Amino acid sequence: MKTYAILSDIHGNSLALQAVLNDIQSRQVDTIINLGDHVFGALEPEVVAEMLRQYPDMICISGNTDREILESFEKPIIKDNMDRVKSLLSEQTLNWLKSLPQTASCDDLFFICHGTPESDDEYLLEEVTANGVFVYNDDVLVQRTSHIKERVILCGHSHVNRVIYLSNGKIILNPGSVGLPAYLGVGEHRFAMESMTPHAKYAIVKTDGNAINIEQINCTYDWQQASANALANGSEKWSQFLLHGRMPKDLRIR
Repeated sequence: MKTYAILSDIHGNSLALQAVLNDIQSRQVDTIINLGDHVFGALEPEVVAEMLRQYPDMICISGNTDREILESFEKPIIKDNMDRVKSLLSEQTLNWLKSLPQTASCDDLFFICHGTPESDDEYLLEEVTANGVFVYNDDVLVQRTSHIKERVILCGHSHVNRVIYLSNGKIILNPGSVGLPAYLGVGEHRFAMESMTPHAKYAIVKTDGNAINIEQINCTYDWQQASANALANGSEKWSQFLLHGRMPKDLRIR
């Protein structure tokens, strides 16, 4: 039997990350897999980077905001929190972000990506429409992952924890977000990604031969303090997302 901890989308939330790491340490976990978006946001980017450096064996890939941070040094990106995050990151952290692969494989069992196998800023499981956000049908997901040989496909980006069992025997797992339980999406349509609770989220996968058991974990932490920290850093929206795990009423999509 082997046990894996799957985490994603920390977004600089050191309090949430510490709660998740404490919970992982209470279990007999063999491998930690981290799906990216490590430091960007309204909280503590360099603190989180320093925490992650204490786990040199953690498998980490790059997320879309990790990439955007690096690209913004070449071409300015207009994005809330970007300038503050860049001002706080050390050269060591920037070099680490540069070293991260876009995708990875683990133990011939997991294919690891942030968004989709081809893109770090697209959703693998969810389709955004004018009428809302919907999970793709089985046949679409089977087709979208037909080139992946691994049985379990790990993805993040949407911050919504889901486990999808496909008709071809593959599994797609999104562990949810460690550090940001909701956000307002931008693109062709205005949409919300909401996990509906403020907890720090991650997943445990246990394998025993061909058997795969998945447990979605919600960790309690001091989200009131995280919310206050975001507000102190000038991000009222993030403070509300952190406190409720859903859109505040004034941003509610009707």
